[in-house]
Amino acid sequence: MKIRSTVVAVSFAAMTAVGAGWTTVAAAPLVHADIPASDCTVLKQVGGSVVGTLTPLQSQPPDQAAAGMASYVANLRAKEGQLSSPEAQADLEGLASALENASGPQDASSIYTAIGRLNSAC
Repeated sequence: MKIRSTVVAVSFAAMTAVGAGWTTVAAAPLVHADIPASDCTVLKQVGGSVVGTLTPLQSQPPDQAAAGMASYVANLRAKEGQLSSPEAQADLEGLASALENASGPQDASSIYTAIGRLNSAC
């Protein structure tokens, strides 16, 4: 994974989302109707913090940035264990997988989609 390219892709996806007005749940179509409130809390927290968490990785040396990305993905997967609904777990795994599999800016759309699903799931 090219960490700087991936972080740029995440930043681009988030800026596009903000520019398009997708910063609220109401801006995107409802994806799941029966996600418990506790799961919604986790999804909204993660969806709202992706960019702020990953943007600092751009200024780190590649080995530190890669370690930071790996730690963040591991943290996302740990949060999956806190979720009770399969839909919420799948949405969080979607972001973890998109980040883990991203190799450059061409992967921004999959990251953007994953962030959008988190922000519109509840």
